[in-house]
Amino acid sequence: MQPHEYEVMASVEDRHFWFIQTRLIVGDTIKAAGLGPESRILDVGCGTGGTMKALAGLAQWTGTDLNEYAVKFARQRSNAQVFVAEAANLPFEDHTFDAVTALDVLEHIEDDLAALAEIRRVLKPGGTLITTVPCHPVLYSRHDRALGHVRRYQRADFLDKVQLGGFVVQRATWMNSLLFPLAAAARLADRLMARGGTDSDAATNLGPLNGVFNVIFGLERQMLKKTNMPIGLSLLVVSKSPG
Repeated sequence: MQPHEYEVMASVEDRHFWFIQTRLIVGDTIKAAGLGPESRILDVGCGTGGTMKALAGLAQWTGTDLNEYAVKFARQRSNAQVFVAEAANLPFEDHTFDAVTALDVLEHIEDDLAALAEIRRVLKPGGTLITTVPCHPVLYSRHDRALGHVRRYQRADFLDKVQLGGFVVQRATWMNSLLFPLAAAARLADRLMARGGTDSDAATNLGPLNGVFNVIFGLERQMLKKTNMPIGLSLLVVSKSPG
């Protein structure tokens, strides 16, 4: 991920609709998994700490990120313990955490299976892994390049990876579904027109549309509490480490 993207993320994530609603959905998922304020949750690839800040009261948070610059942001913004570490080499003892979140992280890692194995090591038996990943390789575009994505996943391939990593899938649902047609069209246009540039979508000033999209994504959040979505830009997977 390009260094300036961390600055962009830190400057917009408290008000950008995607960050706001995704974190609320993750919070709902944490509650549905039976986790509470005393639960120890590790946020792998925590970036600038926005998730830990937004969901501070839901758990006892610890964070890791590969980028030292991001870790400084995360420490300041979340007041959590945050360590510089690779996802495949975490500085914690076996069976330390009740849950791990890896939110739009595994697509950055060449050896994602090694990262999943390491996450399983630090999870307690029966612990919960909550992951989100971008999907549909055909939509790989400037946005993905700016964020340093190695890949966008196919749904079936990612679920296979999670199971190969030793986890039992409890739930798999699409996310960013109601806005999927608009987002997919924009990504395809970006790819087909071979646009240059090095900025992610987070750098785009949406103006009043940010509020509109926030309402739409908020509606999707309520739907996700009751059902799985049939299609979307990203995949949300909840899985368990064997007890």
